[in-house]
Amino acid sequence: MQSEDMDFGRAPNRRAATHGGGEQRLPMEQQRITAEGRRRICLYPIVFFQVYLAASVLAFAFGPWPWPVSNPVQLYSFLILAQVALLAGYLLAIGKQPRPASTKLRVPFMVTVSLVVNYLWIGETYQMRTGEAFSLGSASAAAIAGITNPGLQYVTKQAAQQLLSAQPTTLMGYANFLAFPVMWIAFPLGVVFWKQLSVSVRVALVVFIVLDLLSWAASGMNKGIADYVILLPCLLVARRPAILLNLKRHAVRIGLIAILGATALFAFFSVGMVGRSSTATISVAMPRIGIQADLDSPALSVFPPDLRAPVVALASYLTQGYYGLSLSLKEPFVFCYGVGNSFFLEGLSRHLVDKPLYDSTYPARIEASGWDSHSQWHSIYPWIASDLSFPGTILFMFLLGWLFALVWLDVAFCRNPWAVCLLPLLLTMLIYIPANNQVLGFSPMPFWAMLFLWSFSRARGSTKQRATQTS
Repeated sequence: MQSEDMDFGRAPNRRAATHGGGEQRLPMEQQRITAEGRRRICLYPIVFFQVYLAASVLAFAFGPWPWPVSNPVQLYSFLILAQVALLAGYLLAIGKQPRPASTKLRVPFMVTVSLVVNYLWIGETYQMRTGEAFSLGSASAAAIAGITNPGLQYVTKQAAQQLLSAQPTTLMGYANFLAFPVMWIAFPLGVVFWKQLSVSVRVALVVFIVLDLLSWAASGMNKGIADYVILLPCLLVARRPAILLNLKRHAVRIGLIAILGATALFAFFSVGMVGRSSTATISVAMPRIGIQADLDSPALSVFPPDLRAPVVALASYLTQGYYGLSLSLKEPFVFCYGVGNSFFLEGLSRHLVDKPLYDSTYPARIEASGWDSHSQWHSIYPWIASDLSFPGTILFMFLLGWLFALVWLDVAFCRNPWAVCLLPLLLTMLIYIPANNQVLGFSPMPFWAMLFLWSFSRARGSTKQRATQTS
């Protein structure tokens, strides 16, 4: 019996992924990748995230915010274990053999259907993000206001959403959650399989992305724009993983995209933070826990004085979750029956229980320490631990690393379309580790749907391949 753990240098040349009984040939540069090149492609994602997560912890420990952590040994021991578990899971799975997908659905058809649903759902999507009913005039005005004064628009959106949330969930509200998986796939598939799309579908995709960005601007939120800035370069790399073998050759193109995106996001973030503050300045203090950022910190010495307050605010976004984690680690475990990790699931559970299970989550229980569960971040760990405990969260990180490796293999070497759809969700989950449980906590339907479809398609593809090899 042939082992699934293979040296990629001796592995069969997987040149095709099966779609609808046909074969889709991989780009020639991917067919000629050497064993050393495959190893580098395999390891690059985990190296990036290990560096990123370590940098976020160092920024928390030595940055401009003097976080009043009373249990540093417990906190940093847990963070080290979590990163080691993520690395161990990834390295255990990365030696596996990638599997092609087997599906009767063609990628251009999938993108077209997704775009049709997205366009039909524009009004509902806009209302969910802004709390206001959609009309062309009001949406245009809100988008302009969101671009020129995102902070004020965010405050307006919060007030509108509070009124909307007080109303019972409608049938269309539940339909939104079921439609999310279909709506999700247009962007990742469209970017990775761009050359397979017709001109009309490409135009429709670009127009949709612009409209989607404008709806995020109308809400005054940084998140949607940040997601595009982060995920677009990642998906461009996924389209041509061989880029990772010669980053110097593509440094100008990649660097230009990254700089333009980061600059636009930083400017939008800075203006938004000013607008959200009642003092028309960016806040550099957290009175509820009695700390103030040090604008003369050595970590800020490389920035001009006018940029230090925005950088401090950004550093708070990147690191404050670890303070919430430090408070949570001191609390006893209370089982939340599998819904404590998700606002969405916990909201559904309220139809079945008398007392909200949210009150038993770690973020809710540490509010007594002055750390608000809604306006502050806690990192992903307390949310997952609300259902699995903190030791169980270490196991979760191991499984997350294992899943990330398998999905990346299928994207890089087989171009499995369901893996392409699942990859940006995993990237988002990993990027938001210092902040919150972004993917599972708010709209988990796309993740679970893509996970099921990816698992089913690769299992079916593996079965067909074994049958071919033995025939």
